[in-house]
Amino acid sequence: MNREGTLYKAVLLGVLCAVCGLLLGGVNALTEPIITEAAIANEKANLELIYPGASFAAQDFTDDSGYVQGVYSAEGKGMIYKIHATGYNSEGFTFLLAFNDDGSVGGFKVLEENETGGFGKRCFEDPYVSEVNALTSNDSAPLLSGATLTSTAIQKGFAAASALFNSRK
Repeated sequence: MNREGTLYKAVLLGVLCAVCGLLLGGVNALTEPIITEAAIANEKANLELIYPGASFAAQDFTDDSGYVQGVYSAEGKGMIYKIHATGYNSEGFTFLLAFNDDGSVGGFKVLEENETGGFGKRCFEDPYVSEVNALTSNDSAPLLSGATLTSTAIQKGFAAASALFNSRK
């Protein structure tokens, strides 16, 4: 076969691509469990912000609203919902909302946010956080004057989590 010919170059390129594909597949097979374990450890660290020392288990769920990203049970404590909503900042924010087994709010913790300082950020500080922590799964999250986009997004995420929590009974 002529090494300067198009056929030779095409075959050589095909063999190189196949070898690279096999190598990438092998590396992925080796690193996938490590990456998955790291993600679970990171998620557990976040869940322990609400229920320290609890045993957590991911739960299957269906959320038609699109707000709830994850549902976790905390054995003997309650349920934690990971919620992503969009407030003033188009990238949105992510927070955890927990309901104790009796339906009371077990915790409200922000994980990521880039809301406007002085307005939207107030939704992640007291006294708003204390108001949310005093609610139950049958209540609605309060709106915050001056931060209506952010607090409305929290209200919708709260409603989605409440609906999932209340439907499991």
